[in-house]
Amino acid sequence: MEPTMNANRIHVIDSLRGFALLGLPFVNVLALWSGFMNLSGTTNDVWIQRFLYIFVEGRFFAIFSFLFGVGVWIFYSRAKERQYRPSILFIRRMFILFLIGVLHQWVHPGEALLFYSILGLLIFFLHKFPKLVNLLVGIIGVIIGSILGAKVLLILPLMILGFAFGQYRIFEAAEKNQKKWLAVMIVSLIATSIATIILWQKAPEIGSMAYMEHRELTDEQIEANIAFYDFAKQSLKLAPFYSIFYVSLLVLIVNRLKNAQGFLNAFGRMAFTNYIGQTVLLVGIGLWIPKEMILSYVTTMIICLVIVFVQMVFSYYWLKGFKYGPLEWLWRCGTYKKWLSIRRN
Repeated sequence: MEPTMNANRIHVIDSLRGFALLGLPFVNVLALWSGFMNLSGTTNDVWIQRFLYIFVEGRFFAIFSFLFGVGVWIFYSRAKERQYRPSILFIRRMFILFLIGVLHQWVHPGEALLFYSILGLLIFFLHKFPKLVNLLVGIIGVIIGSILGAKVLLILPLMILGFAFGQYRIFEAAEKNQKKWLAVMIVSLIATSIATIILWQKAPEIGSMAYMEHRELTDEQIEANIAFYDFAKQSLKLAPFYSIFYVSLLVLIVNRLKNAQGFLNAFGRMAFTNYIGQTVLLVGIGLWIPKEMILSYVTTMIICLVIVFVQMVFSYYWLKGFKYGPLEWLWRCGTYKKWLSIRRN
């Protein structure tokens, strides 16, 4: 029993996954470094914080969840084509992800892998339903979750929507539907532009100052924090417009990025390794930060940029000599219960 080979990969999905992974450390660091990361009081810090909550928070996470659903369909359809036992293989695959998710949850409480492994089992059996039903359920679920402004409620419908996109083979026919993608991009660009103007004006001028031990907040800061909470909730409701714009734009330009696209593609092909790696790196760096030190948003974002840059370069050159990323390879070996070749011939 041999798994799907790299020659059959849909490269635009790898690039989209890499793009989604770009934004995750900039959001995850807010939780991982909450004990020593805060606004410095400078305009740059306030603007970076505002930028994160308008253009990043909830946007890249949504794309990642959506692509997980697409990946479930691809796994099922290709396993079925090769007359494997898709259900057994996928259950084994999610069990391995569950175990890794438990360990990751211990390091990064509230992270996504554990929930993905559980919800993945539900998504897998959607192949028994008509693709139109899955598409409508996914769209309605995303709309309801967005209106409620509940990030956790968006995970499942986003996965269902991704699964439906897989059933319709939308990304496999992306090159043939450039005009449709262009129309989606233009409409979503208009929507995100209007949303950005509204959100930028709604955000409090002094930003949101985190509550930290031995540091009292002024009445002005407390009021700003309350206003920022309302701003962040409104921003999450508008997140789907941004995600649609990012995806449609990238689909249109992914084949024209040339060398840069190669780095992004490799980054996405090693998404599992890089996602876990981001947590390891951020937690590891955090251990060396003195407890009394407070990092500004500017400093923290620079560190995240360096991490992403190093991972992209590492992924690009790793895949020149190997077929899969380290964790991707172990995951595949566990799924197929055999040691697979990892080196390129």
